[in-house]
Amino acid sequence: MGKYEPAAFKEANAAAYLDLSVSRFRKLVSSGALPRPVRLADGVERWRTDDLRAILSGEAARPAEDFEL
Repeated sequence: MGKYEPAAFKEANAAAYLDLSVSRFRKLVSSGALPRPVRLADGVERWRTDDLRAILSGEAARPAEDFEL
């Protein structure tokens, strides 16, 4: 079987995908600069790979950048 990219990431993997620390990733999600996770079940949240890829490519709408990190 060949390599594949997951459809969604756990928090630590989503942060790593964007080359961010988990704490910085959390701050950006809290501020609205990054998308919130999708809740799959109680206690199971994931970030869609397509949403993260859209941010990297510049296709995602950018929120106001008046948040503090």
